[in-house]
Amino acid sequence: MRDWLASPWVNIVGAIAGGMALGYGLGSLPGGITVVGIVWTVIGLLLLWWTLVDRARAKRSGPESERDGSHTIE
Repeated sequence: MRDWLASPWVNIVGAIAGGMALGYGLGSLPGGITVVGIVWTVIGLLLLWWTLVDRARAKRSGPESERDGSHTIE
């Protein structure tokens, strides 16, 4: 199951979905602050945050990279 999560396409799809959710949420807020607009905005922000964190962790030179099976010793 973790193999498909290691694919860079997951980050691309997550970033697109997060951007669309954030855009929809922020776009609906000027018409009046509603629960639906706030929920879509938060979902978009969470997806974008997750893709950025996952992308930084996927870089092999970074200290959080564990894709190759190694463990970071702190």
